[in-house]
Amino acid sequence: MELTLGPVLFDWNQDEFFRFYEEAAKMDVDRVYIGEVVCTRKLGFSHSDLKAIIKLLEDAGKKVTLSSLAVISNEDELEFTRKLLAHSCSIEANDMAVFNMADPGEREVFAGPHITAYNAPTIEFLKSIGVKRVTFPVELSKESFEYSIKETGIFGEVFAHGKVPLAFSWRCYTSRAFGLTKTSCKHHCMKYPDGMDLKTVDGEPIFSVNGTSILSADTYTLIEFVDSLREAGAGALRISPQYRHTGKIVEVFRARMNGAIDNKEALAELKAVTEGGFSNGWYLGGAGKDYLSAVTSGR
Repeated sequence: MELTLGPVLFDWNQDEFFRFYEEAAKMDVDRVYIGEVVCTRKLGFSHSDLKAIIKLLEDAGKKVTLSSLAVISNEDELEFTRKLLAHSCSIEANDMAVFNMADPGEREVFAGPHITAYNAPTIEFLKSIGVKRVTFPVELSKESFEYSIKETGIFGEVFAHGKVPLAFSWRCYTSRAFGLTKTSCKHHCMKYPDGMDLKTVDGEPIFSVNGTSILSADTYTLIEFVDSLREAGAGALRISPQYRHTGKIVEVFRARMNGAIDNKEALAELKAVTEGGFSNGWYLGGAGKDYLSAVTSGR
């Protein structure tokens, strides 16, 4: 089973972006996704930097895949995607338009977590156009993706750790919070390297605002279900980068995958480097905001 590093979802400055990928080159992961899923206006991400970052990662022995926007809504975003596709790496399509722009018959094109591959018939369609790898939507339960893997034989990747991307919009939530529109962006996202907390009237964290996207407030983690994921046929587990301690998170997952530590120790180590709480309810078919222990769930 592979361990992968998802694309950076947040707006970090250019130095932080490079610093992260210099660290990623040393992490014990098999594949690194790099690109832009949320917004074309981020200052840290630059098409001109991609070639150097790709080379850095490939020289370190990593497989590199370029992740596309989750929502392509205008000509500027189409042009942004065309520039991304100009690189020769495999592509993770997060908008169906990308399948028309990058022929799966000519290069590896994967279905990302924002393609609604909820069931076996959808995956069979994706396979028919040349897709050989799918990262399942984050809200799918173990039973759902296990069935799809067995029915279709697809290589399935599962989002296993990080704030969960829940929704995307044509408009920018962060700009709106500062009385601006998407087109009058002042890059307020950079003030919130792991997203801007959104709380209920009672002060309970409920979501994280990240530009045009909404994420979970808590960190989704399946660290207690590594063995269960392997038994379900998952081919890869994805860690979504956070501003700090991503390298430690990778270490914990790799140690758990190798059987070097048990669930209790792995969970304790992740708690030590994570702000806020954990969630994983969707994996067991429950409410997404809940956290269900492998012990109490009996799985």
